[in-house]
Amino acid sequence: MDLRLSKDLLRDWAVDLAIACACAVFLGLIGPFGSYLNGPAWQRVAFQLACFGPGLLYYGTLIRIVDRLGLPPASTWVAIVVATAVLTAPFQLWVWFVATSFWPFLSRQSWLDWYLQGVLTAEPVVVGFTLLIQARERRRRQAREAADAPPTMHGLLGAPPTAVLCLQMEDHYVRVHTAAGSRLVLAPLGQAIAALNTADGLRVHRSWWVARKAVVRAVADGRNLRLELSNGVTAPVARTSVAAVRAAGWMAGAQAAS
Repeated sequence: MDLRLSKDLLRDWAVDLAIACACAVFLGLIGPFGSYLNGPAWQRVAFQLACFGPGLLYYGTLIRIVDRLGLPPASTWVAIVVATAVLTAPFQLWVWFVATSFWPFLSRQSWLDWYLQGVLTAEPVVVGFTLLIQARERRRRQAREAADAPPTMHGLLGAPPTAVLCLQMEDHYVRVHTAAGSRLVLAPLGQAIAALNTADGLRVHRSWWVARKAVVRAVADGRNLRLELSNGVTAPVARTSVAAVRAAGWMAGAQAAS
C-alpha cells in the first residue's frame, strides 16, 4: 500500500475515533432512552465508549465498503441506511452484553426495545460519518485532479479567458470549463473571475460564473431559473441574479421546464 495512502487511512480512522469518543461522552452525559436512570455519569460514559469504539470499526467499515461500490448517490444512501438497519441487529448483541455487565437489571428489557434503541442511535451517527467520509474523499479527489493537471502557460485558469465557458466552485477549488473539457484550479471563485479580466459574462450564482457566448438558453422551472450551456453543463441562477440575467438579455426565449 502506498505510504501516503496508509498515512491518510490512519489519520482518517484517528479523526473518526476522536469524533466517536466525543459522541460517546455526550450521549453518556445526557443519558438517552432513560439511561440517565441506570447509574452515575461515569458508568454511562464508559458504556457509550465501549459501544462507540467497536461501532466505529463496524459501521465505519460498512460505509467505506458501500462508498467504494461506485453506486449512484441515491443508491449509495439507500444501501447505507438499509445495511445499517440490518447490521444493527447483530451489533446489539454486543451492546446488550456491555449494558447488562454494567446494569444486570436491563436483561429484562425486550429484544425489540434493544433493536429500536440501537437503530435510532446508529442511523443518524452513520449518516453523519458518511457525510464526513464522502467530503474527505471528494477533497482528496479534487486535490489529485488539480495536481495531475498538465502544466500550462495560461496562468491561473489554465486557459485563455476567451476560451472559458464557465467557472464552477467546488469546495476550495474552481472548475474551469472550456470547449475542450475542464480542469480544477486551487483558487477562490472571486480570484478566478478576476483572472478573466474583461471577459463578457456574469456571476449568476455564488458558485458559478458564466460567459455570455456559452449560454444556449434559459430554462424556468417555477421560481427557479437555470442556464443550459454549449458544453452541456447546466448552471443554476440565484434569485438575486435573475434581474441581471434578464438585463443581459439571456432570458430571451426562455423555456419552461417540461
